[in-house]
Amino acid sequence: MIPLIVNYIKEQTKIHNQNNVTRTKAYLNFYERFPEIKWSFLASFVSRNAGWNMTDLQSEPYVQFLSEDQRKSLYLTYESINWYIFQDAYPQLLIYQLSVEKETPLFFLLKHFQVSNFVEEEWYRYFREHDEERLLYAQIINEQNLIEQPIMEKQPYKRKVFRTIPFQGQNMVHFNAVLLPTEQGKLYGDFVSNFLSVNKRIAIGKRIANILFYPNLYPLFKSFADHVDVTGDRMEYEQFMETPLTQSHNLTDFYRDTQHQINDYRVDWSAYTKIKRRWFKEEPLKSIKPINHSFYKKRQWIKHLGTMKGSIKHESVEKS
Repeated sequence: MIPLIVNYIKEQTKIHNQNNVTRTKAYLNFYERFPEIKWSFLASFVSRNAGWNMTDLQSEPYVQFLSEDQRKSLYLTYESINWYIFQDAYPQLLIYQLSVEKETPLFFLLKHFQVSNFVEEEWYRYFREHDEERLLYAQIINEQNLIEQPIMEKQPYKRKVFRTIPFQGQNMVHFNAVLLPTEQGKLYGDFVSNFLSVNKRIAIGKRIANILFYPNLYPLFKSFADHVDVTGDRMEYEQFMETPLTQSHNLTDFYRDTQHQINDYRVDWSAYTKIKRRWFKEEPLKSIKPINHSFYKKRQWIKHLGTMKGSIKHESVEKS
């Protein structure tokens, strides 16, 4: 019986992990059935943002500002991180579903998917105590530690992406943000900084979760998720703004499904990493305000940089 269950979960994980759109929808569909697992809703929005970032790489400012090799490397970084996390997280979700249906914890099955001992213990704890906030934080902690060695510290990502001038520049001025859109055209969320630090990534994950489930705002985000289909295009939310500001393209217009060669997920990160108490502490929010203006102001900088680089390149060609 166990081999059949394991094979089924592996098959479902492969089907839903084909690309950014399929995995985003899988997270959201799971949350619809099991809203107590808050991380799944958070993951659906983080995955949406990754899709928007991927599609951005084919837009005019990025095409002018970054070389084709740089854009390909950035795409593979976004895609690899999200694929890798899904490969670890989706079996957790399906085993939770099975545990609910059987009315008994079956998390020993996680060992068949090389999931960390840390998060396995947290699932058992949740089944006993039903502490939704702790499980949410535990899953954030798990996913960010999961990617540390195989992606953040590994070549070619480190050399071709994280040590490059474009990435360092974005990191310093906080170009990237995790956006939580609404059908009213307002964007909430937070800017990403110090992405190379696992502590900072955990902190931003908790801050985004706190905004996402803030009582007055959650219904707006849930309504957006329910009514707006996942395409990987920023028009998903820009259609509700006064003036759409980006070109309209679906993610599948640009990218085929990527074949991944990462096999390091067999290593249990919690076997050599000390769990820090602060990882479970709530991340304070000073205030929650729309970030439309600051986000698009930073995007204008990218447009200007791309225009400047394009002009310099054009002048060089003319002189030649």
